[in-house]
Amino acid sequence: MAETLLNPVEALSTLDADGLSFRPWRPAAILQLAAWGEDSAAALAGWERAVFGAAVAGAGATLTAGGLRLWPVAPWRRLLIAEAGTALPGLPAEVAAVPCTGGYAGLRLDGPRSRDLLAKLAAVDLHPDMLAEGDFATARLEHVRVHLQRAGADAFDLLLPLSYAEFTLGALADGALEFGAAIDPALLHRPPPPQEAPRAVSLK
Repeated sequence: MAETLLNPVEALSTLDADGLSFRPWRPAAILQLAAWGEDSAAALAGWERAVFGAAVAGAGATLTAGGLRLWPVAPWRRLLIAEAGTALPGLPAEVAAVPCTGGYAGLRLDGPRSRDLLAKLAAVDLHPDMLAEGDFATARLEHVRVHLQRAGADAFDLLLPLSYAEFTLGALADGALEFGAAIDPALLHRPPPPQEAPRAVSLK
C-alpha cells in the first residue's frame, strides 16, 4: 500500500512575520480538465460559458462562479477548484477529468510583504500591472513548478505539488527570515531540490 503523503503546509500555519502570514488553503476538490481535439475544445468552451458565463480567453485569464475557480494551466488544460461546501458541476462527456486533490498542498500567503517574499523566489512578474487581482500564473519557485493566483491586493493562493511541497515551503521559510519570521529550525532543514533524471547520451 502506498504511503500517504502528509501536507507540510500545516507546519507553517502559525508562521507569521512583519506584514506576512502563511495559512493552509484547503480546496474541497481539484480536477484537472483536458480537451484533446477541436470538438472536445468546443465542448469545454461551451461548458465554461454555461457554468461561469464566459470561456477562458487565454493564458492568465481565470473564471469564478460562487465557490468555483477555473485556472488555465496550458492550452486545452484547466484546473477546476471547488472550495469547501461547493459541489462540482457536471462535465461534458467530451472533456477528460482527473481528480488531483491529493496531489497538491494549498497555501494562502497574505500581507503587504507577501509579494516581496514571492519576488525573491518565483520567476514571474508580480507587479499589479502584470498580475492583477484575480489573475493566474504558473511559475518556477525554487525549481518547482507551482500554480498561483493573486487573491487580493496583498494575497496569493498557491498550489504546490505535494511531493515537492516540503522543499518549496522550506524555501519560503528561509525567505521569510528577512521579514522577522520566527521559524522552527526543523523547517529550514529541507530536502535537496528536485533534479532532472540524467539523460543517456550516445556517442557515434
